[in-house]
Amino acid sequence: MRINELDPSSSPLAAFGWQIRERRRREGLTQGELGRLAGYTAAYVSLIENGRRRPPVEFIRALDRALGAAGALEGAWWMLGHTAFYEGFPEYVGLEAVARRIQVWEIGIIAGIVQTEEFAQAVHGSYVDRGSVTSERAAERVGVLLGRQSRLNLPNPPELHVVLDESCIRTVIGSPEVTARQLAFLVELSRRPNVVLQIMPFTAGTRRPFTQSVHLLTMDDGSLAGYTETHQRGYVERESETVMGWVDDYHRLQAEALPPADSRALISKARKDLCNMLTVDPANASWFKSSYSSSGGACVEVSTVHAESHGVVLVRDSKDPDGPYLTLPAAAWSAFADAV
Repeated sequence: MRINELDPSSSPLAAFGWQIRERRRREGLTQGELGRLAGYTAAYVSLIENGRRRPPVEFIRALDRALGAAGALEGAWWMLGHTAFYEGFPEYVGLEAVARRIQVWEIGIIAGIVQTEEFAQAVHGSYVDRGSVTSERAAERVGVLLGRQSRLNLPNPPELHVVLDESCIRTVIGSPEVTARQLAFLVELSRRPNVVLQIMPFTAGTRRPFTQSVHLLTMDDGSLAGYTETHQRGYVERESETVMGWVDDYHRLQAEALPPADSRALISKARKDLCNMLTVDPANASWFKSSYSSSGGACVEVSTVHAESHGVVLVRDSKDPDGPYLTLPAAAWSAFADAV
């Protein structure tokens, strides 16, 4: 059988078709076998793989199920025919979807592939507020992000290495509550065996080898691809000598960044620092005194009703119930109470 050569850089449809073909081959399926699993003909699968037609979302969802892609194909599908993304980004997402290793450096804002849905909505919602994009385009971007992220939950996920500049975890997006939950997700994600997450601290100064975001992909055959963006567009770099230079710089970046355990500690500290910015309504508080309270005048009252929703405990002077109160991380208060 003659196999057509696909150039994923020729168009978004070609990049999408190439991604489907690579996933099918990885599963050891012919076009006919995949078609039967999805409820379509081999000829139709061939048409889509060769980038000759934009498929309906029902077909893509059937392929997601047949290939165990967990929504990743649908996320990439959203970019076809849309203008909500930089030039070059659709090609990158097609490559990322089949890469065995993903390496990311981000500055200023937490990298998209590790954003929570509400954090991503806050990011793109701010673009809508500024008039940069429409609400429809913002929804497309969030949908694609969730599709990309779904690969991390597969039984055999890719390796993910992420280095974030400290500015990423210090910038409040949406609200302190949204950002605090995002930071908690980063800590949780960093404990997965396929994930390495590091923070480049402010103290690193000029030792950062990159001044803009960079993504590096390693494919199953060992080939490499890089991606970066300007303010106007993004582009995929395939020239091996150039990409190897980026890889060398990324290794230096990892060496300069904090180790994973220290990075988790810094993320947790940044999350605790947000507690003083959280907006809680003290009118909803339910105060109680310690069982050790006495008439000595050195006792406090505590409210734990915001512990689950906001992750904080309120503490006030029992002698001055209308006065100021402290907002403490629930975990920190629990540790203090256990120690006492």
